[in-house]
Amino acid sequence: MKLLPISLAICTLLGSAQLAAQGLENNEPTMGELLATRPAPLQSASTLETASPSAAELTARQYQPWLNQIKKPFANQLGIGNGAGVTVGVVDSGVQVDHPELLGKVVSSYNAISGGSTVTDQLGHGTHVSGILAGELQNGSPLEGLAPGASLAMAKVFATGGADGATIGRGIDWVVNTVKAPILSLSLGGPSAFAESNLRNAVAKGTLVTIAMGNDGRSKASWPAEFAKQSWAKGQLIAVGALDANNTRASFSNFDTSLAQWTVFAPGVDIASSYSVPGTTSAYQYMSGTSMATPMVAGEAALIKSNWNFLTAPNLAKIIFQSATHLCSDRVSASTCAARTIVDKVYGWGLINVSASLQPLGTLSLSAPSGQTLSLAGTQFASPKSGTPSALSGLTSLATDSFNRGFKVQIGTPVALAAATTSAIPANAPVRVQSGNGLFSFDLANSEPSMEANADRGTPPGWSRLRARWTDNAGRSWGVGTEGTASEFFGLESSGLAPLRLSGRERLFSVPYLNLMPQAVHTGFGYPLSPQWSMRAGWLWQAASATDGTAALVTPLEAVQAKSMALLELQQQSNDTVWVLSLGQLQEQQSVLGAQGAGALALNANPSTRFVTLASSHQWSARTALSAMVSWGFTDAYQNTGGSLIDGADPSTSLAWSLGLRQTDVWRTGDQIGLSVAMPARTTNGQMRVTTATEQDANDGHLIYTQHSLDLAPSGIERRLELSYMRPFGPLAALGAIAQLLLDPNHDANAPAQTVVGMRYTARF
Repeated sequence: MKLLPISLAICTLLGSAQLAAQGLENNEPTMGELLATRPAPLQSASTLETASPSAAELTARQYQPWLNQIKKPFANQLGIGNGAGVTVGVVDSGVQVDHPELLGKVVSSYNAISGGSTVTDQLGHGTHVSGILAGELQNGSPLEGLAPGASLAMAKVFATGGADGATIGRGIDWVVNTVKAPILSLSLGGPSAFAESNLRNAVAKGTLVTIAMGNDGRSKASWPAEFAKQSWAKGQLIAVGALDANNTRASFSNFDTSLAQWTVFAPGVDIASSYSVPGTTSAYQYMSGTSMATPMVAGEAALIKSNWNFLTAPNLAKIIFQSATHLCSDRVSASTCAARTIVDKVYGWGLINVSASLQPLGTLSLSAPSGQTLSLAGTQFASPKSGTPSALSGLTSLATDSFNRGFKVQIGTPVALAAATTSAIPANAPVRVQSGNGLFSFDLANSEPSMEANADRGTPPGWSRLRARWTDNAGRSWGVGTEGTASEFFGLESSGLAPLRLSGRERLFSVPYLNLMPQAVHTGFGYPLSPQWSMRAGWLWQAASATDGTAALVTPLEAVQAKSMALLELQQQSNDTVWVLSLGQLQEQQSVLGAQGAGALALNANPSTRFVTLASSHQWSARTALSAMVSWGFTDAYQNTGGSLIDGADPSTSLAWSLGLRQTDVWRTGDQIGLSVAMPARTTNGQMRVTTATEQDANDGHLIYTQHSLDLAPSGIERRLELSYMRPFGPLAALGAIAQLLLDPNHDANAPAQTVVGMRYTARF
């Protein structure tokens, strides 16, 4: 059987490129002449806007705008996954092996016509195709191909414009059986079937084959592209059509509705590439045809294979199909066309999109070393209280897409987001510019028993905070309360001698670990030991609930975790000084010192923290009091259960301190001013163990894991400075003002300072 695939390509090529037939017989134009007469503006693509390409790449794309049309990343974006390690077979007219753009690219060659390894290209077609596929900016070459790192195996099957099926078959068999190339590019075709057995063998050997659809401008593909729809092809044969610069089917390009499921298109009009001309070592030429589009698809497959060598031919094809940009042959809007999920009867899957093919397809998922799939989308970690471990924000892992391709993801990114959205000011702070919450706060703190109405974020407005305290004639006291009111029975603040503060529930002069239980119910009992000494003991319990009114965290970290605490205190009070020593144990569920995780960073442990707090207030004068508090915590080591990349942690310590001053009767009788500076509870040392996937095996795709030891200490040290003023209005009302400055909020050295200025009105009834 005599075939004329090359003559078909050249006819379309010459007509489209406006070249005379005798141009092939004479010297072809040099690259300088060609570029001088054929300027083309550089086209940008949205996926390439952040690239920093070399000057040579920018120059190349002025004359190869198709590289932008198919969104091929620049070299700095591809890295080592530029086709390196992949050999692509080309069955064509041979190749000029010493062409600057192709020097060193041809690693194997075979002359299927005469035998041997000489593959001199008398037609230029094979050299042109090879440059599109794997040309490299080297040795002064101004152009590049799609996969510059790939190697080529050239089987020469054309000496003139035609070849018989047996010769082409020998070339295919050599690529598949001898070279064992995983990808084969066929820029050839004919009017009747040929090389079926050879292609069946290629499919059986796991080879991906890209095949030109032909240049007859008809609604039927040439052979062997027609074989793509056969069941034995198993999706490993890709039929390729040609587009013009406007992403419209080139007038000469065949299409085939029966092949739509296995069809993609690529640019095929006026494609500049290397060319072979006798007596010229560095010729270049514009050519057109489905022959030019076909190696682009093969080059895309080489890039994908270079990054994930374990991918099979059917998966390579599916990735190319599913990542393609939809094109529509009927008259619909661009948005409607892009939203379609079915193939088009003419364009099939559409225009190849190289950038998209190298990005995740389907849902990304993380895996634990046990093989358990973890949620990446819901991965978060935040600790608004004790500080997020600084090393966690830079943690990365490999996540896999629906084709098991590993992608490095910054799982610390949600960490930073969660920390950034944590409110540094408690929800029931006085009126602030950014929120109308707490416009009126009715405080009955001077009445016992008492009840307070509060409209906290996350808690329905109403009589939600209840507390009561009473003392009998023997000096024994009892206290109960809800909604985190334990500091009104325990700690220095229960004595009423702590500095004036108007910024909400979080207490800085009481036991700081009480702040980790903002919705706790408490009960306590006090017993006098002597006129100056007393003892108090109590128990706190916080049930798990859906929301937390003290922190604006990203879902699902808004949930309040269950906690319990046992507390024992010794208080000593003289005429001018109060001392409070607090000892206790905090038991947490699915959180550690207030830290919560979700998804791949879920905290499923139930650690225990023992703490000691020493606080004192000294009446310096009749109007002035000084206060101080320091607290140490010791958290036990814990092992995290399954469903997380966090394995556990070693024992850790935490620290909090505060200093304050209170002045009364400053400008009028009964007014107060308070000044305080504090460091909220902060983890000071300890190590967390986290296991992430750091590599992927190139042969079978399994993930390789590494365990990291991360310092639990956060990057910064939060300092809170607060100035408060309260002025009474009659016996039942008061108006307060506050100015607050937070440095390194949430113990994050990278977080900007925060300031709050506001007012608060309270009334008793």
